[in-house]
Amino acid sequence: MEGDFPPRVGVNLPYFLIQGEEMKTFRFSQISLVLLTAAFVCVSAVQGAAPIPTAPEQDAVVDLRPAATRDYKTPEARNWDLEYNPAKLKKDAHGEDSHPTPVVFQWKPCDAPDASYVVELSTNSDFTGDDLVIVDAGKATECQATNVAPGATLFWRVKAIVKDGDAETTCYSDVASFKTAATLPRWYDLPGISNVRDAGGWKAANGKRIKKGMVFRGSEFDNHMKIEESSREFIVKKLGVRVDLDLRGKSEWGGSPDYASPLGSEVRWINFPISSYSGILDDRNKKMFRDIFALLAKPETYPVYTHCWAGADRCGTLNMGIKAVLGVSDNDIFTDYELTTFSIFGERRIGSGEMIKFREALKKYGENEPFSVQFVNYLKECGVTDEELDSIRNLLLEDAQ
Repeated sequence: MEGDFPPRVGVNLPYFLIQGEEMKTFRFSQISLVLLTAAFVCVSAVQGAAPIPTAPEQDAVVDLRPAATRDYKTPEARNWDLEYNPAKLKKDAHGEDSHPTPVVFQWKPCDAPDASYVVELSTNSDFTGDDLVIVDAGKATECQATNVAPGATLFWRVKAIVKDGDAETTCYSDVASFKTAATLPRWYDLPGISNVRDAGGWKAANGKRIKKGMVFRGSEFDNHMKIEESSREFIVKKLGVRVDLDLRGKSEWGGSPDYASPLGSEVRWINFPISSYSGILDDRNKKMFRDIFALLAKPETYPVYTHCWAGADRCGTLNMGIKAVLGVSDNDIFTDYELTTFSIFGERRIGSGEMIKFREALKKYGENEPFSVQFVNYLKECGVTDEELDSIRNLLLEDAQ
């Protein structure tokens, strides 16, 4: 499970290794088992009662969407009203409202006044596997976890730790569980950058959906923005990004022949300085879109992080094209576009002059066709082949659950 958490730590619990041949009587085995159970549940009588989880409540459904986005109406839900402005849902036009809501954990403390606590979080009820996350709460009885996956059942427990010199005793709470609502898109809270989300999860044609964890979109890492090391490591190690697809011009990234991705040497930097909206219809952009979609047809491109400066206009235009190829509905294509409004970069809406002009310009690729079909026809005019389009669909689509 992905999360922006402290590193995993070991669990210091006593254990017995009992071999049957060394046990002289069954009664002795029973006594040993009783002693082991007592030690495991609470290893020190000084510690008293174990902590008790109180929030999230058992079997609660937690909504991880950024709070400001929850009243947003999709184009379809508002009957395609072009006057609708999602920016009115924000307190500050350029405030940061694109971060997912963290999960807040609370518990009643154990009896030891000097106890410290950690919360263990996993998709497995026995807390095994690579997705175990540990959050250090110190001596507090509340902590929070960011970047928790939506649409999951999660198990958690609290470990109380009491130290007496070099000795350490521990005690676990009962296991509690909660669910996270299956909402789209999956947002990320990554210090130093904004507007970061997974392009996956959206429904596509023929009972398919876009795979998660393959295409990410967001802001730049340097120049106007300054990615922090924890965020860089998260993108490379947790998200596994292999390609930094940079849509900015030379003046934005500096133009040095030695420029490399701020994500580090593990990530390949590829630059296509495209335009946005109706600006993509000129010959220069058509060649770049031809090359970009040839790149997206190759499995070694993924996972890929797509960005311009804000992840809004040039990146937004490209991601509309990717979703069009995958058969996503116009409503969902435009919804994902408008959600950029909730980042620090402000208003983006389908009723803006540039979007109206863009949609009008694409009508030459099918007057009465959906926007998605028009965009695909544009890509074919650019020179993107049917084989490449099919390859992209094979790489990025899966059966919807």
